[in-house]
Amino acid sequence: MTRPKIPQKVEESANPDRRGGKRVLTVQPCFYQLAQVDGYEIVKISDGHALSLNTSVGGFLLLMPQPLGQRQVFEVHTPLSTEEEKAVKLVEACWTRELTFGAAGKVYLVGVRSLFELARPN
Repeated sequence: MTRPKIPQKVEESANPDRRGGKRVLTVQPCFYQLAQVDGYEIVKISDGHALSLNTSVGGFLLLMPQPLGQRQVFEVHTPLSTEEEKAVKLVEACWTRELTFGAAGKVYLVGVRSLFELARPN
């Protein structure tokens, strides 16, 4: 009896640490703001709350109530050392994964990369 061959390469989408970068667990609430173009003259602004689950050098992972399209650019406001201070980051969605929790509904994991952080007022 011959043994089946085991693939030597793990599929990238199945590898949870595929980027090889170190991630730091940082579960904290944040606020986001989206601008979406609807037609030629209408821009819809929506906002909401999400959870930042972990961070890496170039981005972070969000748990959000709505899906985002790949390359969607939006603002994320994250808390700093005090409740009054917030960092405002412009980020780009790299991927979105839907999670379903029975009758509770759907939430979305969204991996984002930081484009830049807006300067805080003095």
